[in-house]
Amino acid sequence: MEKTEITPYQQFIQEVDGKKKVEEKIRLCLEFMRQTLSQEKTPSFRDFWQAKRLCLDLFKEKISPRSRTVFWTEYIELSDENRRLKEVLDEQSSFAKEQIDLAIVSLEEELEKKELLIGEMDPIEVPKLLGSRAETYNRLQKELNLLSSFAGRLTALRKELIHVPLRIKQKNELFQRLSSAGDLIFPRRKELMGEIATSFAEDVTQFVESEGSGPLFQRKEEIKALQNFAKVLTLTSASFTQMRNKLSECWDQVKEQEKEKNQERAEKRGVFKENFDKMQLKIQELVKEGDTLEKIEALLKEMRDLELGRDEVKLLKKELAELKQPLEEKEQKEREEREKAAAEKREKQMKARSQLLDHLQEVLNQADLLNLDALVEKWEALVKEEKTLGAEGVEKAMLQSRLESLFDHIQEKKWRALLEEENAEEISSSLHSLLDDRHKAKRKVKASLELYRKTLGGSALSMEESMLTQELASSERQRFDAIETMIEEIEEKLFDLEE
Repeated sequence: MEKTEITPYQQFIQEVDGKKKVEEKIRLCLEFMRQTLSQEKTPSFRDFWQAKRLCLDLFKEKISPRSRTVFWTEYIELSDENRRLKEVLDEQSSFAKEQIDLAIVSLEEELEKKELLIGEMDPIEVPKLLGSRAETYNRLQKELNLLSSFAGRLTALRKELIHVPLRIKQKNELFQRLSSAGDLIFPRRKELMGEIATSFAEDVTQFVESEGSGPLFQRKEEIKALQNFAKVLTLTSASFTQMRNKLSECWDQVKEQEKEKNQERAEKRGVFKENFDKMQLKIQELVKEGDTLEKIEALLKEMRDLELGRDEVKLLKKELAELKQPLEEKEQKEREEREKAAAEKREKQMKARSQLLDHLQEVLNQADLLNLDALVEKWEALVKEEKTLGAEGVEKAMLQSRLESLFDHIQEKKWRALLEEENAEEISSSLHSLLDDRHKAKRKVKASLELYRKTLGGSALSMEESMLTQELASSERQRFDAIETMIEEIEEKLFDLEE
């Protein structure tokens, strides 16, 4: 049979019963009373009062006056000490009760404004593949986090209240308030845990059953994300274990697929090596024969049609890039030289055209002083020079306008020369030819004026081009008036000759 554990008070009674003298019994009582008050934790007041009553009864028996005085003094001191300790402990208990009461009040107030507190909480990080249900998980887990915090505080208050020395009625009142708060926390927490566990189980099952369209490493990252997310969620141990097992099985499947892929790669390495060696031989032959950009591009195109590994492609591209670089640099240098030469040629032609315009203006200014043959000679030379300069646009139009103005001076001099002729037949034939030429010139000038009018009416010209076009139009109008005047004079002369 198991021995019944003896309490300190029972052991004390046994020791008292073993003593015969009253003085020894009183001494044992006083020593036991002192021990009950000097315990490390809360003094055992019940044992103290029982020993005190026993000691008081022993004082009624016959003992020596001296011993009675000494023992009684000690008895009174212990009683006073017991009273002081009781007062201190009562004060501490009252303070502890107030603190627990304040903590319960705070918990009750926060329970009343639970929705507001949930709204202020930071959202949890939901994996991208569960993004469509992120709002649901955030709503459930945020409330669970808050309720778990409440549950932890409530449990801690219960444990603290158990060890606080209060009257039974006071303790029961506080326990009742904690129980009422727990009724608002634990059932709702259990309900939310079931709801979030169901949602997560559905998502994990759907993920595991899906084959996945991305690469295997992405599938592994998604599994890791779900595993980490399971640690964020408040799940029961059974739900967490079940989801972890499912994800572990899926992880094993992915690893098996990776193994198969690696085996396939290993089988292809031989093909990659063979094709790599073949391409290297062609590159070596290309170096011996003299490489060109066209041949290098042909090899790059051939590479795309061969089965090669990533590393092999990098190495071959690097070799071809090293061959290609000096060729591209050379081609770039030649292109820059050609562009530079073309720019110099354009600049030279621009300068020549500018000089030609100035020369034409000088000849136009001297036209009245030159004879017909000299003027024709200069005109022909200027026409030949203009053709070699390749002028375009407005610049060409200005050159043509001044050349035609110079030609008008030539025709004017021919007309003046014909007026001095005496042979009527020769004059008539020459005048008809001159008249036809002037009519052609008139039609040409008229067409030019119409073109300039339309050009100036548009909005595609720059400021400089617009000013030059206006200058050309003004010059052509002057020519038009001069040609019309000459035509009238020639027709009048022909009329006189025919009479």
